[in-house]
Amino acid sequence: MKKRPNIIFIMTDQQRFDTLGKAFPKTITPNLDRLIEDSVSFKNAYCSNPSCVPSRAAIMTGKYPSECEVPAYISCLPDTEKTFMKTLKEHGYYTAVVGKQHFAESTIDKGYDFEMIIDGHSPCSPKNTLGVYADYLKDQQLDPKEMYQKNLISGGTWKTDIKHHVDYFIGEKGKEWLANRLTDTDDRQPWFFCLSFPGPHHPYDLEGTKYAGMYSLEDMGPSESSYEDLAQKGPQFRNMGMYSKIYIKDYDEDTFRRTKRSYYANITLIDEKIGEVVDLLKEHDAYDDTVIIYTSDHGDFMGDYGLVEKLQCLEDSLMRVPLFVKPPVKGFKGTVIDDEVVNIDIAGTCLELADITPDKKLSNYSYVPYWDSTQKIRKRPYIYMEAGAIRGILRNGIKTVHYVDRDYGEMYDLNQDPLERTNIWDDKAYLEQKLENYRCLTDSIYRATPGCDMPWNIGTPEI
Repeated sequence: MKKRPNIIFIMTDQQRFDTLGKAFPKTITPNLDRLIEDSVSFKNAYCSNPSCVPSRAAIMTGKYPSECEVPAYISCLPDTEKTFMKTLKEHGYYTAVVGKQHFAESTIDKGYDFEMIIDGHSPCSPKNTLGVYADYLKDQQLDPKEMYQKNLISGGTWKTDIKHHVDYFIGEKGKEWLANRLTDTDDRQPWFFCLSFPGPHHPYDLEGTKYAGMYSLEDMGPSESSYEDLAQKGPQFRNMGMYSKIYIKDYDEDTFRRTKRSYYANITLIDEKIGEVVDLLKEHDAYDDTVIIYTSDHGDFMGDYGLVEKLQCLEDSLMRVPLFVKPPVKGFKGTVIDDEVVNIDIAGTCLELADITPDKKLSNYSYVPYWDSTQKIRKRPYIYMEAGAIRGILRNGIKTVHYVDRDYGEMYDLNQDPLERTNIWDDKAYLEQKLENYRCLTDSIYRATPGCDMPWNIGTPEI
């Protein structure tokens, strides 16, 4: 058996695709930018669902949300499913996690030898979601309600030492675990380490910190799309005020600019902690032999369509995510890939790196051929997306969005209209693409529905 690499899987929550790398210089991320220079970076990476729980379930199982029976936020992974971390553990890897997982109330065996799970997004999150972070705040004699002032759109000004922030805390605990592992000379067992940050998910609470001070409010202007552009989408998206205060029009411009700055500041904080993790690897001469995978579970509107946060919507602000892989290749020169990929293929990629044949029901796509020239790259013919009863297909730059049991839909030519401001659902010039996308959609829904693994050709010849 070939030497199997150690794997670090870094994950953020609710991070947009355009907040990393020199191609999208909106955020200050010097450490991640340097890491990308040694990585395969996917410019058009997608998640499978715009909500935390189903998206993460899909990543951890290598299956689409409906396929692993987690189609919506309130769903839980059934015990009959299996995470790729458990498969790694069964095949000789030591597995560990520090940070957010969000398996909700699922009782599934997550597959970790070591767990320090912190699912809460702020000190004010329910105590049962904060784990050891809640104990830390208690030891520091901190009142969560006094740690930040709620004066932004779902967020506010940080009022205590930054070391008390949940993402800072997770970064420190992640370094602590890694340092112990790298100095354990008695154990040569390969390891998989998931370091998962709750940020930059709301509440946007970094205003008033040094990280926010790195950004000018003048640069935090509105998006090219506006609230009026929501008319192109399902009518439900213009009537969410009863559920959440997410419309920028309900606030003054300064409040939005500070909210946006706080969002970017959170990414810069996470960047700093990841830089310290990378430095630790280099100090112990483990960088070249370690695979580093980075992604997020979904995005954030952050001004697009006059919104912040997220909805059950298949718009690119939510569905496109950052994704890159630093391979275990010394001196690897980074490359940017334009291919459309899905981050549920992280599971298959990790198993291939570990020399494990994936279960036939798992996604059998992998990122390894993008740096291993001995392998042929297999491209997905299209991207399939879910948001509860809303299903979508992206094929050759044409996105089709189907609303189950509704007489309306969406269709965009992203080649000409990347901001999705012109709905071509009824445009006869795109009828052929629409029909082909619906064929792909029907096939994907069938395959993603539990219990539909029977052959279609019972009683007929297979032609």
